[in-house]
Amino acid sequence: MQSRFIAALDSFGYSNSIEVILVAVSGGVDSMVLASLMNENGFKIAVAHCNYQLRGADSDSDEKLVRDWCVERQIPFHSRHVATQELVDATNDSIQMVARNARYAFFSELIEQHSYATTALAHNLDDRIESLLINVLRGTGFRGLQGMPSQRKGLIRPLIGISKQEIREYAKENEIPYREDVSNSETYYLRNWVRLRLLPMLNQADPDAFSKLKELTERAEKEMSQYEKWVNAQLSEIRSDNGLYIDGIHGSKAPFTLLKEFLKPKGFSSDQVFEVLDIMNSESGREVVSETHKLIKDRTQLIVAEKDSSEDEPILHFELLERSEIKSFKESKNVALIDAELVGAGNVWAISLSSIFVLRKWRQGDRFQPLGMKGWKKLSDFFIDEKLSMIEKEQVWLLTSGNEIVWVVGHRIDDRFKVSENTKKVLKIMA
Repeated sequence: MQSRFIAALDSFGYSNSIEVILVAVSGGVDSMVLASLMNENGFKIAVAHCNYQLRGADSDSDEKLVRDWCVERQIPFHSRHVATQELVDATNDSIQMVARNARYAFFSELIEQHSYATTALAHNLDDRIESLLINVLRGTGFRGLQGMPSQRKGLIRPLIGISKQEIREYAKENEIPYREDVSNSETYYLRNWVRLRLLPMLNQADPDAFSKLKELTERAEKEMSQYEKWVNAQLSEIRSDNGLYIDGIHGSKAPFTLLKEFLKPKGFSSDQVFEVLDIMNSESGREVVSETHKLIKDRTQLIVAEKDSSEDEPILHFELLERSEIKSFKESKNVALIDAELVGAGNVWAISLSSIFVLRKWRQGDRFQPLGMKGWKKLSDFFIDEKLSMIEKEQVWLLTSGNEIVWVVGHRIDDRFKVSENTKKVLKIMA
């Protein structure tokens, strides 16, 4: 076990490191063994502990164990108390998600503040196999077959190739103190169900199941760099300015895989990737929404944008000017010059602009007279002329007065409100 532990650190590039490695220690057997191995083998370490305040005195006892262990060995100790339940109530996120976000944020802060080399996590081989099975149950792509990677930016997992049983035996032989988390014996959480129910059933069906799953995770990780090169090359060929070209996806030998890789960082699940595959053959306007992003089928493309990016009203600034003060009518698209008197804003001191103007989203059937035209034009046709995508259309705001469109904000004013030779006062509107 010692030799595999050192070999893992060597593969990460830290076997002869003189830098300090931050070790995440909960007080459980895995993290206490990891910290002990790091310390006994001469690595410079500091310890980080999160007290999630979920188990009352037990949580405090965990913290005390880790602190006392560090004090005895003169190892720098960092702790953070997390009001986990309060954060759960405030965000509606799961306890696991809140705790995970809190600890990784804590690790990142410590790395930045103290210039630690990396964070060592105590995930073991059992954790890796459990993650693989969870990924499969949730509908994974090739990336998920790793279970969990042995390292990624800012994180290393030196025990990822060592089983839980080996770790427990090492702790017993070397009298390493640790504390048990009673929640690990509950089957309420999916990971615990996989650990306590599914894995024993697999091992009963095939005594070599564990070793076969181990080989799968290792093989997947070994081939990951080539896989990523292939994915990036394929996506570069079908990527559009705002998303992906549908013909390119159809022409791919692995459309699900490419969509999965493209959409997962944007919060889309595997089930939603299948939904996207379905809407590619449907009419424009169909959409699939994740917690953070929105995907819309728009003619020949799948366009993706951050969700609600168009919901906030633009903040408009108004300035009343004399006609003689206008030197040029060439303004950016975010500036509109209109005849103030045509909207009842000839005397800025006597009126309230909020009583004159209303900002709203465009609706089907809206029409206006684009600057330079005398006839009416439907906004939907105007958007086609402007080559706006479905998502760009959703981001359009209208500045109206008396139910008439004065300005398609950021695009065009209505010809009826333009500044003419007879204009005396100009209302300059800036978005």
